This record gives sequence, C-alpha cells and structure tokens, in this order.
Amino acid sequence: MIPHGTAHDRATAIAGLAVALVVLVSCGAAAPAGPTAEPLDGTYTASGGGGALPAVQALTARFHELHPETTWIVSESGSNSAIKLVLSKTIDVGFVSRALTDLEKQTVTGIPIGFSGTAVVVNAANPLSNLSKEDLRRIYTGEVTSWVDLGGSELMIRPYIREPNAATRQTFEAFVFGGATATYGRNVIQQTEVEAMLAAVNSFPGSIGIASTGSRTASDKRVKMISIDGVVPTQETIASNEYKIVRPLAVIYSNTAEIKPAVRAFFDFVKSAEGQRIAAAAY
Repeated sequence: MIPHGTAHDRATAIAGLAVALVVLVSCGAAAPAGPTAEPLDGTYTASGGGGALPAVQALTARFHELHPETTWIVSESGSNSAIKLVLSKTIDVGFVSRALTDLEKQTVTGIPIGFSGTAVVVNAANPLSNLSKEDLRRIYTGEVTSWVDLGGSELMIRPYIREPNAATRQTFEAFVFGGATATYGRNVIQQTEVEAMLAAVNSFPGSIGIASTGSRTASDKRVKMISIDGVVPTQETIASNEYKIVRPLAVIYSNTAEIKPAVRAFFDFVKSAEGQRIAAAAY
C-alpha cells in the first residue's frame, strides 16, 4: 500500500516499490526461455533399393546444403533389406523401389518420392530397338532362343534375370506374366545386383536383361535400353504411366522407433514442394 502524505513522500514510496520488485524478480526463478531449435548436427545413414537411389542421393545432397552440419552416408542394399535395417535401427532412413505390402505397412511408413521404371537392356552391339510384351514372355519362358525369330541376327538369346526379391524382377514379372506364376526357361541366368547384370549383358552380343531406368543405366555404354511395345522408358513416359513396367519409390521409417530431430527434418523436407521436385528430377 502506498502511504498518504505529501507528493514527495508518495513518489519516494513508489520508487522504492519499483526497486523492490526488480530485486524480487532478479532473485527469483528466471523467466521461461523461448523454444530452441533441436540440434541437427551428426552423421546419418540411408540405404535401400537401387531404383530410389538417385532420388535419395539428390534429396540428401540438397538437405546437406540447407543444413551443412549434417552428413549423409547413402548406399544401395535392396528394398527388402531396407525394411529390415530400419526396423533393427541399423540405419536412419530406408528407401524402397516397390510398393509396400499390407503386412509391411503395419511396421513401416512410406513417404512417396515418385516412380521408377524397370528397363529391358540388351548388349550395345545388338541392333534391336523394340520388343513387345509377348516377345519378352517368349524369350524368358525359353520358347524363343534365337534373335532371328524376332527379326534380328542369328545370335542365340542369352537372357538374364535378377534375384527373386529384387524390385526390378518383381515389377518385370507382374508386367510380363500378368500376375501368374513366372515360369522361366532353362537358359535364363540369375544375376544379383545391377552391376553384375550390366556386366553380364555386356559379356555376350546376344544377351538381354533388366535394370532400373535412370541415368546410371542410360549412361552405361555397355548396354542399351530398348522400347517395350513402342514406348521408350523416359522420365516423362514413366510419370504418365505410358511406359508400363513401373514401380513406386518411397523413403521409409519405423512406425514405433523414435525419430532423430535431423531425420524428422529430412522427412519434412522430402514432403515439401522442393523435395518432391528434386526427387522427380533425379532420373
């Protein structure tokens, strides 16, 4: 209470009260600070299917530009492995180049980053430029064994296929065999990983195989991508679904594990308009 008295007395009392309040505040608990940004610095890992690799490399590179305190190690391990590695907390970010199954969706969540195609590749010396869906079926069932039967040279056809769990093979089988059980001829040879596939197709002029579409395959001078039913696999034909051997791409995370601040920020970036543009352009 401010005492009655002269104006000078009241002014002195008010000044004293102000000083007391300042002292009280300075001696008491500090005022709550505003929210601080969570630290993003550190090294983070991402691994998964080869079809999504270019998009993830482009996304992590741009995220590093925006946040130089982050370092990313990106590798190819396959879509199936990515799910296992994410669930075991071995990696921070997984990526897949195929659709998630209903069972997988119970344990991991995917953030779409576009689409990739499965290309049919032949030896660079092969003059062939186009095959039909029916041609592919006849080649891989062993019904046709010479290129001459398809209007080409008299070379024997040496077909290669990826391992059963490869997303490229699963997409290829869905297209060629239409959901029926794939039945391969005895002359079909299995290759694991894309580099082994490209080297194998290069090893014999009559070879044919499959690989993810994109700059890596397109720039490899040992092989060439051909059109299927008259449609060349390009970024435009894949996006428009005109090219039919297509699979979705996504980055994934565990539904139960705690997400690190930098990884959460990365996922937000992936979902942003800029992130989606970068992923779409990483062909």
